[in-house]
Amino acid sequence: GSPPNHDSSLPRRASEARTATMAEEFTRLTPAPEATIDKSKFDTRITLTALRVPKARCHALMKHLKGFVLDMPRQRSVVNDPTDEANSRLLLLKEEVKDASFPSISPELRAELALDDLPLTTHELRLGYDYYNAEHVLRALLPDGVEVPGSFETVGHIAHLNLRDDVMQYKHVIGRVLLDKNPRLRTIVNKVGAIESEFRVPTWELLAGSPSLVTEVKQHGVPFKLDFGEVYWNSRLEAEHKRMVESIRPGEILCDAMAGVGPFAVPAGRAGIRTYANDLNPKCYEYMKINARAAKVKGRVKCYNMCARAFIRALLKYGPGPPPEEDARKPADDGKKEKEKKPVARWAATGDDDDDGDPPAGAVFDHVTMNLPASAIEFLDVFKGAFDRRVWGERNLPRVHVYTFKRADETHADVVKRGEGYLGGPIKDASVHEVRDVAPNKIMLCLSFTLTEDVAFAADDESPDSKRAKVA
Repeated sequence: GSPPNHDSSLPRRASEARTATMAEEFTRLTPAPEATIDKSKFDTRITLTALRVPKARCHALMKHLKGFVLDMPRQRSVVNDPTDEANSRLLLLKEEVKDASFPSISPELRAELALDDLPLTTHELRLGYDYYNAEHVLRALLPDGVEVPGSFETVGHIAHLNLRDDVMQYKHVIGRVLLDKNPRLRTIVNKVGAIESEFRVPTWELLAGSPSLVTEVKQHGVPFKLDFGEVYWNSRLEAEHKRMVESIRPGEILCDAMAGVGPFAVPAGRAGIRTYANDLNPKCYEYMKINARAAKVKGRVKCYNMCARAFIRALLKYGPGPPPEEDARKPADDGKKEKEKKPVARWAATGDDDDDGDPPAGAVFDHVTMNLPASAIEFLDVFKGAFDRRVWGERNLPRVHVYTFKRADETHADVVKRGEGYLGGPIKDASVHEVRDVAPNKIMLCLSFTLTEDVAFAADDESPDSKRAKVA
């Protein structure tokens, strides 16, 4: 895809209007029918034996009678004594304890605690729908033999499920119960069908709650706003996002070719890493800008909306590079000879403009992240012979981090070989980091390697761009 025709001369008011319009276009699912649950079905009354004890002795008695005292989640074992609220309390015993014999208590301790002097009484414990957890409620509501959904993923206020066919007729009851039992959640959705959209975003069906899929999540203190109906987000990748950003040194430059809403780019900006961030999905691009501004790093994160291959080619095209408004790295004054110092990395204008224009030709960067495991490895061919010696001849070539999937019967060497096939040349200095198990026979991993001169530069030591320049 090609970038939209942005006019960088548009006033800021226009860019704010675009963002406001986008906010009005959020995903709103079809409201779910309200599931009716007979909550009275869960009303339970339990008659418990209780000891009437002086208020001041509650703690000591609870300690010594630990194995006999009521131990139920979210239930107090000491309650007010209705006959003497000022001085007395009722110490509730377990349902199976019907008297004060306490067989494991020695006669000496029994006498010390004066247990025989404490009157026995009863207390009625009332439990209802609000007391029981989601699993208990669903086991009671669903027919025998129907498997209760055991877990779900959350993104902000949204819980998303992938229900099996045999529970689909109960989907709205399941959604209602999960909403009731998880106060932080406002929306329960279920994945519908296979992922077929261009941007790898599932189709969601509302089971219960609010139909809006615009939410906010936090990763390592960084807030991300997103529309879960329009962009891809996986909360399970939080540790990987942190690992990758921490592997890049402050002052280095990142090229994030498949940036999503900015889970690499925004934290990188906060860590002092400047980033060219791109995503083909226009919604990802818009939310990436919103998130960079919210984190106050928009000056370090340049956002683009185009095909990853075209984005990388645009940066590698021969040109003057971005305006050298500020050096990203200055050679240290450490007494080394001039030729041993790394060249100064130039950077794009550091303004907080809403529109970053076109990717600057002749740009340089230290790392490339390609986080689209279903197909990113197929994009490695974009690097073959694409680097221009006039820009890169005196610089270290970048390290590429490409995400992909591996079958359980494949080795890391197989993954490297697959990468070499798409790259069109040997991969050296490779490392393979396993990110997470996606399915029983499917592992997501990150293949990292530093590009070699044999791959990066054209065979005749001249890039296609420089040859065209000579012909012209």
